[in-house]
Amino acid sequence: MKLDALDKKLISYLYHHYREPLTKIAKQFKVSRDQIEYRLRKYEKEGLIKKYLTIFNYPLLGYREFIVAWLKTTGENRGAIKREFEAMKNVISVGEVIGDYDLFVDFVFRDKYEFESVFYSFLEKNKASILAHSMFITTYAGFFPLKTFGAFNAEKTYGMVNPASQAELSEKDLSILKLLEKNGRTRIIDIAKKTGISSELIVYKLKQLYKNKVILGTRIQLDMEKLGFYFGVLKIKLRNQTENLKKKIEFFCERHAHVNALSFGISDTDCLVQVLYQEENEFRQAIRDFNRAFEKEIEQIQILLIENEGKVKTLPY
Repeated sequence: MKLDALDKKLISYLYHHYREPLTKIAKQFKVSRDQIEYRLRKYEKEGLIKKYLTIFNYPLLGYREFIVAWLKTTGENRGAIKREFEAMKNVISVGEVIGDYDLFVDFVFRDKYEFESVFYSFLEKNKASILAHSMFITTYAGFFPLKTFGAFNAEKTYGMVNPASQAELSEKDLSILKLLEKNGRTRIIDIAKKTGISSELIVYKLKQLYKNKVILGTRIQLDMEKLGFYFGVLKIKLRNQTENLKKKIEFFCERHAHVNALSFGISDTDCLVQVLYQEENEFRQAIRDFNRAFEKEIEQIQILLIENEGKVKTLPY
């Protein structure tokens, strides 16, 4: 799929701003509203946009554990295992990878005990098909702007795992969140029809959900392979994970052209860096850049290539 200069700027802007009115977006780019709407529909029709995601603050929803698992499976049962994970309510996303593992799974749980019960029961049930596994208990996770396409400086990063008390949400609040999980671009008028809440109250509640950081922001799940882009993950073991070093790594990742996401956590790996690249040399250069910047602090880097990102749901309901 070929993109012109406006496509690239528009996609990078929509990546975290897709809920803005089309008239406002058109004004931002000094083109007509119809042109913005035409391009947006084109991206959807051609499958470039897979889903409009809403980013939630999981601790405020009562889910304090964000855990990533990698699994090595027997080839004949991989598809069945993947589908079983996709059907689990606590699974946010599942995808295929190339490297020491062939599946990754993103979980959210209320606590470690719930995770232990669910995950180890799953391992026991499928012990003949799962050859190895590794876990990453996330303490910080953040998304960055789509810098590869020349993202605007005004875009923000989104930290997803922050200590917080559970927010008091009504059934009406939860019904709004569920609709936004299915489609982050759902119109106010459609939310009102489906929930039986007035449009004015929907607008007020949305403002409060953003203000209280229950909703952290938005992101588009793109089929990057249609554009010739791919994701790679660096699983990094640090010699000593200090707060000062974490800040330096975050500063580095925020500014690197090809780094799309960053996580810190507790496991045999301390840090996950997601790289978005088009040419293999761009991925190699990102690794070199990281090695050069933190040579003395890195003990080991393990490379995984994301082959396919499956369905993503951002609420564990």
